Amino acid sequence: MRWENLFVSGVAAWLPPLVAAEDAVSAGLLDPERSKLRGIESVTVASDAEEDAPPRMAVRAAREALGRGNVDPADVSLVLHSSLWFQGIDLWPAASYIAHEAVGRQVPAFGLAQRCNGGMGAIELAAAYLGAGIGGGHAALLTTGDRFAGPRIDRWNSVDVTMYGDGAAALVLSTRDGFARVLSTATGVDNSLEILARGDEPFAPHPVEPSPVVDLGARTVRGAALAAMPDLTHRYIDLLVAAKTQALQDADTAMDDIAHAIIPVSRRGTGHELHDLLGLPDERTSWAYGRTTGHVGAGDQYAGLAHLVENALVSPGDRVLLFGGGAGYTCTAAVVEILRLPAR
Repeated sequence: MRWENLFVSGVAAWLPPLVAAEDAVSAGLLDPERSKLRGIESVTVASDAEEDAPPRMAVRAAREALGRGNVDPADVSLVLHSSLWFQGIDLWPAASYIAHEAVGRQVPAFGLAQRCNGGMGAIELAAAYLGAGIGGGHAALLTTGDRFAGPRIDRWNSVDVTMYGDGAAALVLSTRDGFARVLSTATGVDNSLEILARGDEPFAPHPVEPSPVVDLGARTVRGAALAAMPDLTHRYIDLLVAAKTQALQDADTAMDDIAHAIIPVSRRGTGHELHDLLGLPDERTSWAYGRTTGHVGAGDQYAGLAHLVENALVSPGDRVLLFGGGAGYTCTAAVVEILRLPAR
């Protein structure tokens, strides 16, 4: 989808302190070979304190993003909050809390649970909402937040291709003005691939107690075997390529025109990584930054963009590809053009 008059007004991340992967190896929490294969140097780890609950971290990021974008909360027509994991209270609308604390009482707020692609999918959903003129305001607040606490989650080992970092991020879209212009978005979908996250687990009437450690890698293996579809990997790759290709085409942009790509913090260690699929050298992606934070759930792209502009790693006129994917399976790509570096 090609967008007209759609901007990123503000972006911010709130990330807790880093814990080095080598410290996890020394503590016996992480196998040294796995650490070497994944290439992640450290991950962000929040405390167990109530102040570091994911929605509270998201509120901090949201207020910062709104302030950086000079957006009046009264002009926000929509709040979307994306998360992967427990938000601190069962059967509770975290998005409404974030909206109330960061914006106000009356703005519609909805939670998205499309796994790691939630933040990217939110950009496309909010763009359509703003384009339809619903609510009358010119802005949408998009947030992410997760704390991957044990014992249910093992941040170092629960998923095959990465390690989880805690934290929150926020991005403000506007139809009025911003430091970057959103040129296009595109989403590829194959819902049959949800089995890779479900595996062969039965549907239970309530959470299992005592709760076992989530092993998404094992689920993927069992799900692939159960599906008996030898082309699952190719279908997944086709989604990534389709989203990238459509977003570039709608933005009238060639891959050679992309100054930087912000990608999920993920590494297979096979010698053929996501940057190869995109057709970019590793140094033109967000990997060097992401390997210091770990995979912060749905917030990799917002945090990566905040890092780029805060450190003046892009210049006016540069085009940036935001790229995400999540179990389900959905993949969303967006092309943005930097108009100016935002004041801090």
